[in-house]
Amino acid sequence: MTKSNTILEMFEICKTFPGVNALQNVGFTLRAGEVHCLMGENGAGKSTLIKVLTGVEKLDKGKILLDGKEILPRTPLEAQAEGISTVYQEVNLCPNLSVAENMFIGREPMVRGRINWKEINSRS
Repeated sequence: MTKSNTILEMFEICKTFPGVNALQNVGFTLRAGEVHCLMGENGAGKSTLIKVLTGVEKLDKGKILLDGKEILPRTPLEAQAEGISTVYQEVNLCPNLSVAENMFIGREPMVRGRINWKEINSRS
């Protein structure tokens, strides 16, 4: 199923809410070096797809492969442990922190009990 440069694959993703089929057999593939933009009108399922991938919403049906390994993140923390995170369009940032600090809130890389600023700055 996966090609050597494929990072993420989502197959037949389904998610329903009471009275609404938000996602019906959606597929998505991300390969190394690609940048994607999810576009569509309100209610098209863009946010729902990302929320399924990041563990915010529970997947009803389908399969997610990350580097060829099946994953099923049930929480954003589980998704982060797999290396998946999201920067939402409408987000509350801490104005007293830098962009890099805001990106790593709650998951700061640590060395000997202290925040590893060099790693934060190199990864942001």
